[in-house]
Amino acid sequence: MATQKIKKERLIKALIIVSITVLSLLGIYVLKLLAGQAMANISNAFKAIVIPFSIAFFLSFIISPLARLIEHKLHIKRNLSIILSIFIGLILIIGLFVVVIINLFTQVTSIFDSLISLLDANWITTIIDSVKTFLESYLDSQEISNLINELTTSGLSVDKIFDLFAQMMTFITNLTASIFQALMILILTPVFLFYLIKEKTYIFTGIQSVFPKKIQPHLEALGTRTETSVKNYLKGQGIMIGLIAIYFMISLSILSFFVPDFGVEMAILFGLLMGIFNIIPYLGAWIGLTIPILFLFTKYLEVAQTNESQVIYIVAIIIILILQIVEQAIESSVVSPLILGNKVQLHPLLVLSSLIFFGGIFGFVGVLLAVPLAATLKSSLEYFRSLEKSETPKTLKLE
Repeated sequence: MATQKIKKERLIKALIIVSITVLSLLGIYVLKLLAGQAMANISNAFKAIVIPFSIAFFLSFIISPLARLIEHKLHIKRNLSIILSIFIGLILIIGLFVVVIINLFTQVTSIFDSLISLLDANWITTIIDSVKTFLESYLDSQEISNLINELTTSGLSVDKIFDLFAQMMTFITNLTASIFQALMILILTPVFLFYLIKEKTYIFTGIQSVFPKKIQPHLEALGTRTETSVKNYLKGQGIMIGLIAIYFMISLSILSFFVPDFGVEMAILFGLLMGIFNIIPYLGAWIGLTIPILFLFTKYLEVAQTNESQVIYIVAIIIILILQIVEQAIESSVVSPLILGNKVQLHPLLVLSSLIFFGGIFGFVGVLLAVPLAATLKSSLEYFRSLEKSETPKTLKLE
């Protein structure tokens, strides 16, 4: 009887949670219909604070040890060591971003140049003539005249001009808001990061004190679990990135000796980038793979213009694909379980759902922070489950 009663209580509890969730979503939808612009402004303001704070919170776990190291080794003040460590971190992140963008832009530009030079001018002329003949056969001069008359009489009406002007203004407003939000992130992130490294305990103690005293022990426990979960993830992910980067730097460096115009320095750069891109779970590994493949494909197109043998580049691309598949198999079956263990194990479906959900809310920043946020939610749910289990015996005794 007691077991059946517990099952019934759990069912009622689940139904209440589902009902509250559905009603909340409906309420948000109705509120959006009634006050869409106000909701959008509130959402933008919320993102302007939450995004830089979230970035700073997770970066603080990486920058804080560097700040302590600089403080102890160089014997400088705490504030100066934090500022110096933030500056070093930002330089590395911005430098890496610039290198990736320049490399991708260079490779894509080279591919387009090679493709354009491969095209025969006579072939292009033939295509243009065919299109011209097609248009002339289906559009005679009378139809074109009627189209022009229609555009001049009704196509450029005052209403349409105002609609076009309104669309242009909306675009300019959205672009300005996006630029402003990006600037706010760039400005606020270092500020939040400085104070989170310097006074993290004081800040979260102050936030905790706002809530009722009955809730404060639970908030403290959740904070401890979140910190442990994030630290475990970042440590494990850092080791994984290092191992993957070393694997590709060595393998691509060996491959560079057999591929013309593929220097060791390029192999080391590609290996490092392929390792860093693994910070995005599942998808990052394949995004990073496109960098060396684009480079080799560019070389293949350049050599194809000289009528020399270009088979070596196709073989190199196939070898890189095989290296990637081998790395993914070893990572998922051996390395990841050994390094991460059961500390931050998340189901692949949950990880992909987190990437889509947080990416949809916070953009690219949400994609980067999806796994730490999911790990935080998981640790919170595990804590509440442990509370529920600990309270169950007391309920039975009261009955």
